[in-house]
Amino acid sequence: MSHRTVLAKYPSVIGRDAVEGYVASGAVPTYYRERVDHCRVGWLGEAIVGCYGVRDNSVDLMMVDLDHHRSGIGASLLEDAEERLFSVFDSLFLNSFRDNLQAINFYKKHGWVEETQFDDPDYGIAMTKLIKAR
Repeated sequence: MSHRTVLAKYPSVIGRDAVEGYVASGAVPTYYRERVDHCRVGWLGEAIVGCYGVRDNSVDLMMVDLDHHRSGIGASLLEDAEERLFSVFDSLFLNSFRDNLQAINFYKKHGWVEETQFDDPDYGIAMTKLIKAR
């Protein structure tokens, strides 16, 4: 699900070369394998339709299958992540591709606020940091 979503959605956001390099690096499956205890998966019947991870007070690598955008799955996953993290932390953050306006607007709709923009140190991709306080 994550590869299909990344390959379909992100070339227009970060460029085809960056996407192909990112997928080829194996970063996404490696992340999920290494942090399996900190990840949640959204299911619809037998199909995985979304997922996210947490790292300290951060929502990390949240994505929803393209066929299920605007279905409420993302909102449910985000609510679950916030509930988990706010039980431990007073403020949360997440990073999104700066040019992924659909994602940024989704987070803003759910009470997140843009804090800063920066370039990812590993990939040089423009990012936006969003925060949310309890």
